[in-house]
Amino acid sequence: MNYLKDEQYYSDLYDLHTIEICLDWEKEVLENCGKDKDFAKFSEPEQNRFKNIMVKMPVYYKKGERYRDRENTINQWIQKDKEKQDKYNNAKEPTGIYCKSCNWAMESTTKDLYDFTEEPLRVLFFFECPNCHKRRGIFNDGKEYESKVRLCPKCSSELDIKYKKKNEVSTFIEKCKNCDYKIVDKTDFKAWDEQQKKRKERQEYLLKTFRNEFCMSKEDGNRYIADQTQTQYFMKHDEERKNKEADPRYQKAKNLNKLKVIELQKIVQEVINTNGFNQLNFGVPEIDRQVIISFNVQEMRLERKEYDACRDLKRGLTKALEDTNWRLMSDGIGGKLGILYGKLKGYESEDDLISIVKSSKSHRL
Repeated sequence: MNYLKDEQYYSDLYDLHTIEICLDWEKEVLENCGKDKDFAKFSEPEQNRFKNIMVKMPVYYKKGERYRDRENTINQWIQKDKEKQDKYNNAKEPTGIYCKSCNWAMESTTKDLYDFTEEPLRVLFFFECPNCHKRRGIFNDGKEYESKVRLCPKCSSELDIKYKKKNEVSTFIEKCKNCDYKIVDKTDFKAWDEQQKKRKERQEYLLKTFRNEFCMSKEDGNRYIADQTQTQYFMKHDEERKNKEADPRYQKAKNLNKLKVIELQKIVQEVINTNGFNQLNFGVPEIDRQVIISFNVQEMRLERKEYDACRDLKRGLTKALEDTNWRLMSDGIGGKLGILYGKLKGYESEDDLISIVKSSKSHRL
């Protein structure tokens, strides 16, 4: 048995499915148009435009998605059939099989792949006794095949099954031993061969006639995937943008007063003047994703304790900078011998501005 086919077989099979999917869609749309009485009232250009929207556009995406899955699906088919072929080829024939009736050594006649979804993949070897011609089926793992009793669908009694063949026609007869249930299944192998021949001719015709139309080339398929990836990227980011813009914190971040350093210096100067400090000095800015500037001021209220001075300066700066893009860094305000110092961080990117709005809100909570 040849379970593993050449690569062209799988390629043709996949493309046939693609062609049939596209043709079925075209047929369904055109049939529905023919049944719609209102469709005939439209002008020919309008009808063509509608057909273009309902046929060509969907078919284009069907073709593209089929191309996207093509290589992976074909590889899965090949791998599955390779596993079957390897199992069939490499299965070891059981030895020491004797007839249960006359105890003669049985001879192997044929083997077949036992492939059912609910059971493991195995090879079934058939043996026949040369003396009494009784038969046994033994799996490659040594277990014996046991035929399951078929039951009547009407009364659940055991069915009597008979098989006969005359010329090119085989007949299976199932008859209940208890009720009137009976079914006859005839197979005309000559007619079946004709059907298979016509089926193969139809497949060859479809591939020859429609493959170029419905099966994308590598160039067209890769272009489709690139376009879809880009479209999905923009759709994702557009959705993220809409969600972001619907967030009140985004609106607040958008409306923050984005101060330049010279403007920041004026606000800080007002805070230190109001809270009893002077001699504001800014250090050299550290510039990376954000801008960090160190500063120091001198205490003017000598009776004030250092802890209270740090607290007053921190409160003043936090409130003054709340609606701006600058924040006092988490180290807070330090003090020593009447000198208070700290660091301010400036934010510019949209994500950073949203993050400081969120942190400010959680801090207040």
